[in-house]
Amino acid sequence: MVEQRPVRVGVIGANYGAATHLPAYAALSEFEVVAVATGHIEGARAAADRFGVERAYGDYRDLCRDDDVDLVDVVTRPRLHEPMVLAAVEAGRHVLCEAPLAGTAAEAERMLSATRRAGVRGFVDMQSRFSTGLRELRRRVREGWIGRVENVRASAFYPTFTRPEAVRSSLWCADAANGADSLRVHGLHTLDLIRWMFGEVADTAVRTATLRPAWPGEDGPVPASSADSSAMIGRLADGAVFSLHTSWVARHGGGWTLEAYGDEGVLRASATGHTGHFPVTVTGARHDDPAEARLAPDPDDGVGVGGITDGSPNHALAGLLTAVARDLRTGAADPDVPTFADGVRLLRVAEAGAQES
Repeated sequence: MVEQRPVRVGVIGANYGAATHLPAYAALSEFEVVAVATGHIEGARAAADRFGVERAYGDYRDLCRDDDVDLVDVVTRPRLHEPMVLAAVEAGRHVLCEAPLAGTAAEAERMLSATRRAGVRGFVDMQSRFSTGLRELRRRVREGWIGRVENVRASAFYPTFTRPEAVRSSLWCADAANGADSLRVHGLHTLDLIRWMFGEVADTAVRTATLRPAWPGEDGPVPASSADSSAMIGRLADGAVFSLHTSWVARHGGGWTLEAYGDEGVLRASATGHTGHFPVTVTGARHDDPAEARLAPDPDDGVGVGGITDGSPNHALAGLLTAVARDLRTGAADPDVPTFADGVRLLRVAEAGAQES
């Protein structure tokens, strides 16, 4: 348990980390970032200078050994997560890790086992659970607003890697060896929401495909081996049927949607982009309502996010971080905060049912 002072954070990764995590920490009084590490000391120093961080490291292991660090935040590509997390855990640090938790379920299981042996907390950055709109949808499901849930349909269709500027900034996603693809990124974020809102997954069948073996780079085609499209069908533990379809090469893709049909009504949620960064709109209808109506979030939801306004790109992340700080300060686990156990479960589901076509 961390004392009643700011949680001292060391951030590994200064690309996505500098764009999202470091600004979120800077806005929250619950945290103090004391160190940044990247594989290039110049990049670490630049990020540290930009955000007023005292120490910069060119080796993540030095950051993990820093006794001023309470929580190590791993913000790197999935294939690098295991050694970084294990170094943090071996040094006795709590860990927040980007999703997917690891490149494989076996790696994730080793990471989970290590946290349990060391008696430290392991959290996964699946911040969509702290989206205001999605919390409202979950609240209504739990209160029986649509009755018994029978069918859930979700999709995440983005044009990301049809755009050369996106290919440049996330070029590593093209290589399957780095552990990211459309299923493991947008698919598993959405599957986590399905589990969190509707209950555990009982069985699945998954298909993935690499339909675009080359992405449009600014200097010509970029070879791509990662799966750019995926489809999953399955049943939840209570018998409801669900489907999940994703693509990150969908030209003019319509964004993210989720529909839940119960025996007493329907709830729909939508966002123009990834639910961790884009506001979610919720509509619904019950019984014989003539039309769906927009459903406002509960003002008493209680997600504290410092000075970050609802609808801003870092709002959901700030909600997750605030809950992590509360967990570490009180020692009481918040069931809404995704843990390494959740990350392992998601990768197991993806791998158990997956076939590539």
